[in-house]
Amino acid sequence: MSSNPTFNNKTTAEEVATVFKHRIKGKHVVITGANIGLGKETARVLAKEGAIITICCRTVSKGEEAKADILKETADANITVVPLDLSNLKSVKKCAEDYISTGKPIDILINNAGVMACPLTKTADGFETQFGTNHLGHFYFTELLLPVLEKSGTKDEPSRVVNLASLAAVLFAPKAGILFDDINGEKHYNSWERYGQSKLANILYTVELNDRMKKEGKHVIAVSLHPGNIAATNLTQHIGVKSAFEMVWQINKSLIPKIMASKNIPQGTATSIVCAFDPKIEPGKYYYDCQLGTLYHPLSYDEELALKLTKFSHELIEKATQ
Repeated sequence: MSSNPTFNNKTTAEEVATVFKHRIKGKHVVITGANIGLGKETARVLAKEGAIITICCRTVSKGEEAKADILKETADANITVVPLDLSNLKSVKKCAEDYISTGKPIDILINNAGVMACPLTKTADGFETQFGTNHLGHFYFTELLLPVLEKSGTKDEPSRVVNLASLAAVLFAPKAGILFDDINGEKHYNSWERYGQSKLANILYTVELNDRMKKEGKHVIAVSLHPGNIAATNLTQHIGVKSAFEMVWQINKSLIPKIMASKNIPQGTATSIVCAFDPKIEPGKYYYDCQLGTLYHPLSYDEELALKLTKFSHELIEKATQ
């Protein structure tokens, strides 16, 4: 649940931030993909309330443009832009190591960046792009930053990992959850199925990470979320509304109103702010429309599958970075 039952699919990020402004001020927040869309709005709203923001993005010049836009509104905004290419594990490692070297804490890590329903391509390390970027890149980044997150959190106010997933996990991910035996799509590739799989992986990693931190007595919690159908982001560059409508219709036409009801960027960002700062958030859970999600893939909370995915991910990264 959320601490504010009035939050809903129309609530904006600024409205949420106003409620939690006392919790936001002075917090160190690292956001991936914050040069555009949801990530940029997240950075803008949090900077306005006094958070210390690190924008991680592939093209630093675009991140600097986003920073400049935010500074026009909030002249004293504390924002740093750093390079991060989630489709390249060397870049991921360097970004994490560079951040660690600054000695700065991380109160909130928001894994926001992603790609959606793109043609079959490979990352720099040879992984199918959607799994490699949306899951593996963020997985590696988070694991590398865990020591900082663990040090930054306290019993009363644990640090948080917020993973942007998607309702696409329930719509398009395989019934088996993760296609471990064809993770790179070499036997079969459907762009929507692979997108759904990558988003389910985000949810499963959230579950496993949260369980692990709890068992180890670490003051770190993890939460995942579906921001909503945001038409005005670059995620949709490879798809059309007609394509999405037809795919959903084939699976479950009763979901059409929920999936195709579009949000604007401020509304789509609201759930990220809730998951990052609401004191009554339920660790390890999946949220949408600023409340606890009730529609999700049957395997979303499968602890055995989540643990298998984490071990599998570590093995893939170890082989790729040798």
